Amino acid sequence: MNINILDHLDKDGIILRIKPKSKKIIITSIIDHLIQKRKIDKKFKTDILNSILQREDMGSTAIGSHIAFPHARINYVKDIIVCIGISKEGIDFDSLDQEPVNVVALLLSNQKEAGLHLKMLAFLARILRDKYLVQRLKCVKTEEEVLMLLNKQQEVVR
Repeated sequence: MNINILDHLDKDGIILRIKPKSKKIIITSIIDHLIQKRKIDKKFKTDILNSILQREDMGSTAIGSHIAFPHARINYVKDIIVCIGISKEGIDFDSLDQEPVNVVALLLSNQKEAGLHLKMLAFLARILRDKYLVQRLKCVKTEEEVLMLLNKQQEVVR
């Protein structure tokens, strides 16, 4: 199965200049952004937030290299939803390497799509593990630049 990140991410799924706050506030603000952009329904906000935070309680999704992958599988989500948040300053996300997180890639998918969910997580990790990409993402000025960099990077990792 060949995954294309741009099938699940557009400029409405990108947040530039996230301010460093707590992990919960960052995740909440990403969910609020997805609600504002009509990617998820407001009535499911609490359930989605609780599912993501429960996953974080099991162990931080900040895997090192300045990236985090908060995620959940939820019945209310029909298709995969990806949202990329970028913080130039870095966020304390309880990272395994104790380093601040600069790129938060939030992933939501349907409860029945376990295989696809795991494949997308693995693909996002392969794309974002490049420290030079993370450095470039910290300096982008537009959502279109993010999409261009991610598209180039996915071609490299294939």
